[in-house]
Amino acid sequence: NVIQVSAGGEHTVALKSDGSVVAWGRNNYGQCDVPADLSDVVQISAGSYHTVALKSDGSVVAWGWNDYGQCNVPAGLSNVIQVSAGAYHTVALKSDGSVVAWGYNGYGQCNVPAGLSNVVQVCAGYKHTVALKSNGSVVAWGRNSEGQCNVPDGLGNVVQVSAGNWHTVALKSDGSVVAWGWNDYGQCNVPAGLSNVVQVAAGYYHTVALKSDGSVVAWGWNESGQCNIPA
Repeated sequence: NVIQVSAGGEHTVALKSDGSVVAWGRNNYGQCDVPADLSDVVQISAGSYHTVALKSDGSVVAWGWNDYGQCNVPAGLSNVIQVSAGAYHTVALKSDGSVVAWGYNGYGQCNVPAGLSNVVQVCAGYKHTVALKSNGSVVAWGRNSEGQCNVPDGLGNVVQVSAGNWHTVALKSDGSVVAWGWNDYGQCNVPAGLSNVVQVAAGYYHTVALKSDGSVVAWGWNESGQCNIPA
């Protein structure tokens, strides 16, 4: 009865319908050591070497590698409705539309822009953070070496975002996809004519889209066959 899964750097986390969590894979930093008393979880997110869980009461629990404080949930943090674990930082969205971030901040990825409000989704990338606002606009901050934080001018009507290693992907309400940032492997080259998309996911160097008919499209780095959709 698994209801959500999340893939980290080298580990996998699953949320069960009873609110319990199971994790497996590389456990060199305890990222798979689910706290014994953890319960009532409603969402999970796996980072490179840490794991984050959101509980039904709006509180957050994190475990695993903590050299940058990515597992140090801020004291008093409450009313959280979504969490996202990046490589070395963690981001939380609160019910009032505000955002809180902690952990590695070497590129300002935890410096939430002043006045940011009305956020409906957050996504932590490798060293950047992306927020989707209720009006369909996108805000991004943190490392911008490859333009991954340069939201295209006029981008609107976005309904979901996903942050990869060095690129960012947005799904629009009309089912089309926009991507920007590092493109050396073509991970930002959205296939011509791609439409009817209902979800997007940005990986390290590739991008995946789920269509309304249940089919999947992938593009970008394919050295390990990650873009070869099984027949």
